[in-house]
Amino acid sequence: MKRLMTNTLLATVFAGLAGCATNPIVGSAGNQAGRYTGDVGISGNGTTLTIQSGSQVPKLSIIGDACTVTVEDGANVGRIEFWGNGNTVTIPDNLNVMTAAMGTNKIVRRPPGQSAPTHGEPTTKPAGQ
Repeated sequence: MKRLMTNTLLATVFAGLAGCATNPIVGSAGNQAGRYTGDVGISGNGTTLTIQSGSQVPKLSIIGDACTVTVEDGANVGRIEFWGNGNTVTIPDNLNVMTAAMGTNKIVRRPPGQSAPTHGEPTTKPAGQ
């Protein structure tokens, strides 16, 4: 019983902090991409999000299950917080982030330049760009 109360209290505090996100994304099975400035909070299951190059995200909070987030090269994310299971965040290998997790989640590091092109972006770019 004590453990249940402790987990409930932690969930309430974490939900309150995630609710303060500058860029809230609420709902399940959504697909979104954008350039963000400020905290980003995902509440829901199965959401797919791409944080595009040029974004400045001090904190990414995920409350839910089976969400997928891709951080493009040139985007900055300082902290990733998970509350749920089966979430995956793919980040450039050279991006150092702090993490906090409740549940089983993973951060996948990839070599810079190995991200998939965003919608409407050519699959190849001229040299130097």
